[in-house]
Amino acid sequence: MLMLFPTVKVPGLDDIEIFRDHEKDDTFYALRGRPRIALDDKGNPQLSFYFFSRNADIAYASSPNKELVESQLGQLLFTTDLSISEEEHNTITEYLATIVENPNHLFVRLYNKLGGGRRFMPVNRANKPIIKLGTPNTWKEGTARLELLEGLGDTFKKQSSAEVKPSLVGSNSAAFYATFGIEGAQLYYDALTKGYKGEGNNTDDLTPLQAIVRYDLQGFAYVPNIEVRVTANSTQIYDHMQTYQEDYSKTRRGGVKVVSGIGYYRKTDTRSVTASKTDIARLIEEMIDRKVINIEITDFGDVAANSEEIREVETNLRTTLMDTIMNTILPNFFQTAFIGEEKEAEGEDGTTGNGQPKPNPNVGVSASERDRPNVETHYYFRNDVDKTKINSLDFHFKKSGTVEFRRYPNGTLITQLTEDQRKQLVRHIDISSPEVQILEVQVGVNADFVADNIHSIIVNVSYSQRDAKTNVVRENSKSFLYKKGDEVYTFRVTMARNDKGQLLDFYNVEAKISYIGTADSPPPIQLNNISDRSLVISYDKLGFITVDCIAGDIDWTLIKEAIVNLQYKEEPNQPDTKKEIRLSKEKPNGNWRCYMYGHKNKNYTYQVKYLYADGQEATGREKTDTRGTLMIDDLLAGRAKASFDVILDANTVKTAKVEILYEDTALGIKEEYSHWFNATETWDWSMRLRENAKDTFKYRYFVQYKDDIVYTSDWKESRTDEDIPPIHLRRHIKALTIDGGLLDWNKWQVVYVTVSYNEPDKNYFVRKNIRLDANSMMQSFEVMAFSAEGKPFTYSLQFAKAGSATIKVDEKENTTDLLIVEEPPVVEPPAPVVEPSV
Repeated sequence: MLMLFPTVKVPGLDDIEIFRDHEKDDTFYALRGRPRIALDDKGNPQLSFYFFSRNADIAYASSPNKELVESQLGQLLFTTDLSISEEEHNTITEYLATIVENPNHLFVRLYNKLGGGRRFMPVNRANKPIIKLGTPNTWKEGTARLELLEGLGDTFKKQSSAEVKPSLVGSNSAAFYATFGIEGAQLYYDALTKGYKGEGNNTDDLTPLQAIVRYDLQGFAYVPNIEVRVTANSTQIYDHMQTYQEDYSKTRRGGVKVVSGIGYYRKTDTRSVTASKTDIARLIEEMIDRKVINIEITDFGDVAANSEEIREVETNLRTTLMDTIMNTILPNFFQTAFIGEEKEAEGEDGTTGNGQPKPNPNVGVSASERDRPNVETHYYFRNDVDKTKINSLDFHFKKSGTVEFRRYPNGTLITQLTEDQRKQLVRHIDISSPEVQILEVQVGVNADFVADNIHSIIVNVSYSQRDAKTNVVRENSKSFLYKKGDEVYTFRVTMARNDKGQLLDFYNVEAKISYIGTADSPPPIQLNNISDRSLVISYDKLGFITVDCIAGDIDWTLIKEAIVNLQYKEEPNQPDTKKEIRLSKEKPNGNWRCYMYGHKNKNYTYQVKYLYADGQEATGREKTDTRGTLMIDDLLAGRAKASFDVILDANTVKTAKVEILYEDTALGIKEEYSHWFNATETWDWSMRLRENAKDTFKYRYFVQYKDDIVYTSDWKESRTDEDIPPIHLRRHIKALTIDGGLLDWNKWQVVYVTVSYNEPDKNYFVRKNIRLDANSMMQSFEVMAFSAEGKPFTYSLQFAKAGSATIKVDEKENTTDLLIVEEPPVVEPPAPVVEPSV
């Protein structure tokens, strides 16, 4: 039997715990702390994944949500265990063979003290200790739980193993399954077929399975002579546990809300928070660390107090004593949040048979929550804790023999697959085409029984095909009688497959029409090797030509009537093979139907005569067609059309208009068109043209600006479909800055600047007199130019001062938009004329 302590771990294999046998010095036990995918005897992972492609009709019919049809599903089967690999086995045995020869190693020293003295190991021929390594084999009970794609909705995971029983022997194998919806199936198919390349020199293909497996194992182990006392004051326990009352009290904080749709799933749980046994164990660990609960080893053979060996023993004792301590804490402070099915004998005082308070089945949990699969008991903090009735911890533990111990191996799963293993273990199974399928054909007729004096239509459907695989002829035949025309029948037969596995869905149809009051009927119509799933026996299939004649592009302002003459020339002498249809604005459509009299050719001819409103007539050429819908257009030559892009600046332009003049003096036509613009817009203009009419026109535009200036462009000539340049309508702010800062204002009293701006082609002229003085040396003059460049400004100056004549500077141009006023040129007075002396 394995000895509970001491234990040792091998460097590099931190998740494997090594125990020693309590009697056999050469026997050790390895317990893995992280589960892994089990391997078979050939080294292949015990894992398989099936990726199913589904039949669309079956997927739709079986889906409760018709907006979400799952075209693919998946199933994952795998086995986990706690075994060690051959490489790990060799590493462990080599390491153990090294440390057992070192009497000062903590593991060896403590083992020798517990065993009553130094042990001697058997050795091999190389004088190395012989190590026997196995797995723990004294498990009493245990569970293994799977957590996979939790909370992502059933488009990821539909079902999976909740809690299973591991084997409890050997490597403790546990088998799990999971089924996936459309998204989860794709996720696992990609992961298992592509893998993940490790970084650096690691080229192994690793596949994270997005799954966590948690073992809960309880077994027996040997403990040598040991005496332990566990004590705790009830008041201290109460005070410490009260700090967690708010976190785990049974207080309704909301509810469970689920919102789902196509491609998403969201679940919000705002109920009261529960504590698991793991949470409670963490609280007990904290109380031990804070000395609220005291674990005192009073007798442990030759192991000295406060030594490294005793600390190793205390660490292992925590796990051993945890259940005993928890059984005291739980009934005093917690009540179960989920009630299991196990029944216990009830005591006389209302407690269970073990003396603990009996759980109340009405704990505020709904029926749906109570029936929800649960693999772990959860607890609420009791609201009625009585401090005076809290039990103190005080128990004495003296043992030399077997005790129960628990371990909780858990971890995420990662597998490593070779390319051959991927092909062998991951299968794409296409079930979209079941081996045996039914051919189902909806059969109806499309005929006017009343208008065409039809008595009945009989439709015979037959199927006969030999299946290549079974060599069985699969056949069926049905006759359907139609008396009104609104009947719908269904023909069904099991389909055969050819030697390539392809479905043979071809069948034959015979249709026969009978008229009222006559024994003469058209010959039956044969339709061979057709595969329509919805078969409508129309006039076309019954051997008729049917034509709907509709007025299309006809200008009824010019044309009064269009007369269409139709004829089936295969039988020119039959009364129903000719028809005249008159189309007008009031009656824009008509129809014609004639029997083909056994001919296969469906060509018919038609010719159109146009009656114009002015009394003229025109006849088109004869044409041949097979269409069931005939669109009749006029013979007008076409259209004159153009597009005008007017780009308008709303800040400077009030409104604009484009005018079009179409004039053909030869035909006596003159038409005018116009369109107003209040913002940037494109105007698509068109007009119908008569035969031999010209396609040229003139256009111009009119614009009114915000300052009420109106401008009209010249007429321009253009042709239909010719690109017309965009018409840009805007004004540009043009400013002249006048700077008199360089003048000597001690010399001048005032300077008058007369500024002008003129665009004669736009009939635009602006003039302004501007005054400059010592207090206002800089002014500006703004105008609205018709182009970005604009015209140059012109200006003239007058310099004035008190008691002197005004000095004028003649008009000049300015093209820089900046006028720096300088001192006027000094005019010297003429020199006096000196008369010569006589």
